[in-house]
Amino acid sequence: MVERLKHAIEKARALREADAFPAARPQPAAQAPPSATAPAQQDAAVRRGRPTPEDQLWASLKEIRLRQPLVANRRIVTHDKSDPAHIAFDVLRTRMIKAFRDNGWNRVAVTSPRKGCGKTLVAANLALSFARQPDLRTLLLDMDLKSPELTRTFAPEGAQPISWFLSGRSPLESAIVRYGENLAIGLNGERVRDSAELIHDEKTGKVLSSMMTRMKPDVVICDLPPMLVSDDAMAFLSYVDCVILVAAAGQTTAKEIEDCERMFTGHTNFLGVILNKAEVGMTREGYEYV
Repeated sequence: MVERLKHAIEKARALREADAFPAARPQPAAQAPPSATAPAQQDAAVRRGRPTPEDQLWASLKEIRLRQPLVANRRIVTHDKSDPAHIAFDVLRTRMIKAFRDNGWNRVAVTSPRKGCGKTLVAANLALSFARQPDLRTLLLDMDLKSPELTRTFAPEGAQPISWFLSGRSPLESAIVRYGENLAIGLNGERVRDSAELIHDEKTGKVLSSMMTRMKPDVVICDLPPMLVSDDAMAFLSYVDCVILVAAAGQTTAKEIEDCERMFTGHTNFLGVILNKAEVGMTREGYEYV
C-alpha cells in the first residue's frame, strides 16, 4: 500500500514539474478575497509604527491559551520546539512561504481524500508553526462545517457556530479568537446541516472578503472537509490559491489521490501530498546550532 502511495505521490510531483499544475492561479470566482501582494516584511514594518486598524482589530480579539494535556492528546507538536516532530512542519512552512512569495499567494486549503487521514492535525500544526514566524500574521479557519474539529484542540469549552458569522448574523470579533500575537483562529462550535449551500451563498463570499480586508492576514490556512465525501470542499476551492492533500499510510489508495488531483485541476493549484501515519523512526535528539 505504501509503495503504491509513493508511486502516486511521485507521479503528482512529475506532473507539477511538467507544468500540469500551472503557477498562475486558475480564474477565481468573483467573490474570492484578493491575495496579499505586499511582502510580509513591509507589513511588519508598518505594524511597528503607528497602530493600524488591523492592529487594533487583532489586539481586540479574545486571546486563548493552549492546555498542555490537551495539546499532547491532540498531537500538537509545533507550539514550541520541545518535540522533534515539529521539524517536518517547519520545513513545510518554509517551502510554503517561498511558494507564496514567488506566486503572490496567501491562502491554502488542507484537505484529504476521506475522513481519518489527519488533515486537521496537519492544519493545526502548520498554523502554530507559522505563528512562531514573528513577521507573519496567520489566520486558521475551520471550514469543515459538517465535522468541525479545531474547537476540540483550541477551545474545548466550546465556540459559537461559525455559520452565524458566515451568514452575517454575528460580527467578526465574536467569531475569531487569537493565540499569541499573530495567530487568529475561526472556530466552529456547531455542525452545519446545509453546509454546501452556505458556502455557495453570495453573502458568505462578501463576509470572507470583508474579513480579509479588515484583518489583512499574511497567511490563511483553511481546514476543509475530505474531497470524496461531499461537495463542500469543491465549493470552497475558489476561495483559496492552493491546496495540500493529506493521505494516510495504510488507508488512502493511489486511486483516491489521483481522483483528488483531477478534482483540483482547473479550480486551484496543487502544492502536493503529505503522507501521514507512516511508520518512520524519529530521533528525540533534534538538531541545534551551538
